[in-house]
This record gives sequence, structure tokens and C-alpha cells, in this order.
Amino acid sequence: MNDDMSKLREALQKVDFFYSLSYMELDELIKSLKKRTVPAGNTIIRQGEKGDAFYLISTGKVSVSVRKGMVGGQKQIAELGPGAFFGEMALVADEPRTATIIAKERCVLFVLYKKDFKKILLANPKISTIINNVLSERKEQNKGK
Repeated sequence: MNDDMSKLREALQKVDFFYSLSYMELDELIKSLKKRTVPAGNTIIRQGEKGDAFYLISTGKVSVSVRKGMVGGQKQIAELGPGAFFGEMALVADEPRTATIIAKERCVLFVLYKKDFKKILLANPKISTIINNVLSERKEQNKGK
């Protein structure tokens, strides 16, 4: 389990919301993660749906694809594997999913649900401050695009 904890800490520190958290704060997040196994071919999230969870890939690979327009087909834009994550914006923004994620092979994922994340925010105001700063930076960057 210690090896799992260090892998999860390392993966969470790659998320811009979490990179400056202490080990104790990261461990609080890790306690809230739920392990989920997804068979190959299953859709994990679908573009356009409301998001309520953030995912960390422990094992396996997923494909990331987007649909352009109402009648356009799906186009794969990325493939993610162990240590990668997706869905982080669902924790902080009430916006629809921007991509569809499908398991290319059997995956073990660690999932943080929005309701659990909100409990962590209430107990750790520092995380809220970090997230608000990151969101402000992203909004500024997006204005220039």
C-alpha cells in the first residue's frame, strides 16, 4: 500500500490544483479516492455530459476523442496510460465534458467524486485558494486565445 500511496501522491502532484499540497493534504485526497475497474471498450465519460468525477489511471490505457459539430464523427486526439489523469475540471466547473474517454484495455482507475472533493475543500481552505488561483490563471490564458 505504501507503494500505491507514493504513486498516487506523485500522480496527484501533476494536477495543477494539487501540486503545492503537502503530503498530509495529498493523503487526505487519496483517502477519498475510489478504485474502479473498467473493461476494455467501455465508455468512461462522454463528451457533452455533466461531469462529477476526476480520474487517475493506475493501469491500462484510454483513448481521448472529441466530436466536432453536431454531425461530425469522433476523432481520437490522445491516448493516456498509467499515471495520467482526466476529468479534473469537473471538480471545479459546472461545464459539460469536453471529450469522450474509452478504455482501450482493462483499466484500474482511482476516482475522486465531486461530493467528496467538496468535503475536502470545506476542511482545507488552502486547497480552495489554490484552485481559485489556477482557475483565474486559466481564464486569463483563455482570453488571449
